[in-house]
Amino acid sequence: MMLTLVMMATLPVYVPPPGLATVAGLAGCWRVAGQVRGRDAASIAKGEWHLGRRYFTLHLRATGPRPYEAAITYGAGERPDALGSVFSDTFGGLYEPSLGLGETTPDGFVQRYRFADAVYVNRFVRLTGGWRWTIVEQPTGKPESVFAGYTLCPAPCRGMRFAY
Repeated sequence: MMLTLVMMATLPVYVPPPGLATVAGLAGCWRVAGQVRGRDAASIAKGEWHLGRRYFTLHLRATGPRPYEAAITYGAGERPDALGSVFSDTFGGLYEPSLGLGETTPDGFVQRYRFADAVYVNRFVRLTGGWRWTIVEQPTGKPESVFAGYTLCPAPCRGMRFAY
């Protein structure tokens, strides 16, 4: 037991690569205002590190009359600025498109989820004191459109509850 503790103490602390470190700006709790397909979608969100800062999860929960929850877990990509994610939500199912691939941008990061009929581009842009999260739907053979748009503003975590 003592040897294990000594060995753990001598292991270097994991430092997330730049792509994964970018999502650290989402740590903490957030009030989320926005719309999905033109309908108001007020929500709360909480971002936190897991497994020794190797993964970061953003948990979103709708606070309005339409129940919805999502958990997006981010991990490092192959390149230092690359970022991957798994998008899980209350619609259920482990669909291949739930794997997002992307990278950092000068003002945040972007993730792309490829479905059979469309690509959903999730773009996170840092704002003064928060984030803007825009999801653009790019259907095959049709013009792209805004699927969802959110503004995340810092909030106290007290009273926020998440089932995931």
